[in-house]
Amino acid sequence: MKRAFITIILAFLAVTTLSTDVLGQAQIYTRKEKLKDITAKTLKVVMTGEDAMDESLKQSVAMAWTLSPYEFCSNEEFGKIKGSDKYYFLLVVKGRQRKESEPGIDLLTIVKGGAGADKSIDDMLEVVSFPLRAAVDPSGREFTLLPAFLAIMQDHAKNLIESEVKAYSAIGAKDSKKLRMKQIYFNEDDFAPQVDEKLIESLDEDVFIKDEEDVDDVFSNGVFNAVVSYVVAPSEPVSGSVCYKMLIGADDHRLYWYKKHTISPRLGAGFLESDLRSIKLLRK
Repeated sequence: MKRAFITIILAFLAVTTLSTDVLGQAQIYTRKEKLKDITAKTLKVVMTGEDAMDESLKQSVAMAWTLSPYEFCSNEEFGKIKGSDKYYFLLVVKGRQRKESEPGIDLLTIVKGGAGADKSIDDMLEVVSFPLRAAVDPSGREFTLLPAFLAIMQDHAKNLIESEVKAYSAIGAKDSKKLRMKQIYFNEDDFAPQVDEKLIESLDEDVFIKDEEDVDDVFSNGVFNAVVSYVVAPSEPVSGSVCYKMLIGADDHRLYWYKKHTISPRLGAGFLESDLRSIKLLRK
């Protein structure tokens, strides 16, 4: 079976090589090839029309984005230039799961401009997306953590253009093992309703359960060797909604934990018991 698979791969490579050599003008554009110009092209940061978010985007991009030149533009300008391959675009988009009647969360998304973009954002080449906040009645914590979100997205974009294999990789936490040496600050509201209080109490002495304001202060002050929790889920989730859970470095803005699960009557929004048990094992 393995030999047959290898034969198929080799046959595919032979065909693609032949088509390029024989036809002369034929070119194969892999994902890595399509994205390799991201460092040279201008990133257009699309304003949302929401004053607080737009101001936060301006400040956070200026603080965190170093991968490429950037400019800010209106949604109207985006509509006019999104078909141009001169630009990449950073924008806030709505995310809706199949079982949701309305979008449940907002995501930060980077897409590449080009032909076909005039149809819809879905037809644009997506570079990376990151869960931002609940689409309705968000907590406001997204404004505090936005520089970290952009840093994480930027690091992932760099990773995509390193090799063909990495070009298809999903965003994730690469440093989870380092949680063993970190102080963890959980927002007390970031646990799923089903989590046993005794399990929370069993976490070690360098795991702190604090209110939202205290956790955000840890992040804003860049406390050394500390990570903070953040959860993105719909304000009123339904079965089939998705919840994202993360631990982010306060001092280095790196992603140390990144998991998601589908919400159901048994699994509510927030860190699950399985997450906490996994984190406990990492800290032994």
